[in-house]
Amino acid sequence: MTLTLTPYKPHQGLYARGAAAAALLLLDLLVCVRLHEMLGEGGSFMLLGMGVPKTALWVAAVFVVAGAFIAVLTFALETGLKSVDAKTQSLVDLLIDTQGELQKVSWPSREELRRLTTVVLVFIVILGCFLFVADMVVNFVMTNLGVLPTPGK
Repeated sequence: MTLTLTPYKPHQGLYARGAAAAALLLLDLLVCVRLHEMLGEGGSFMLLGMGVPKTALWVAAVFVVAGAFIAVLTFALETGLKSVDAKTQSLVDLLIDTQGELQKVSWPSREELRRLTTVVLVFIVILGCFLFVADMVVNFVMTNLGVLPTPGK
């Protein structure tokens, strides 16, 4: 078992890999902040003339270990463990394919996007008005049939 640290397909899907790694690292950071809040101070020690909470060391260790795992996962670094390497390589293949498909997408122009957004918003307002009127009609009918209580009683 040797750890070579060479990425799988190193020049493919760099944007997708970077975005996935950044999102996972942000999640890792938020988890570590929450973990630090949950653990509390727990005493402190002096480092470079400053008091550092002991829990900060544990949280920093969690962040570094999770960051290393994220690097292995998103860049499919060869670990020498065949089952781990196969899983990470399949994830990287998915990220590479995703980036390739997104590059094929025909994105709308600014004017077309504005026009289509206006159409969607108008239809949302029309649908909202229709549902409001339908609710009022059903409420009126159900109240007159005695299924719903009359307002104010």
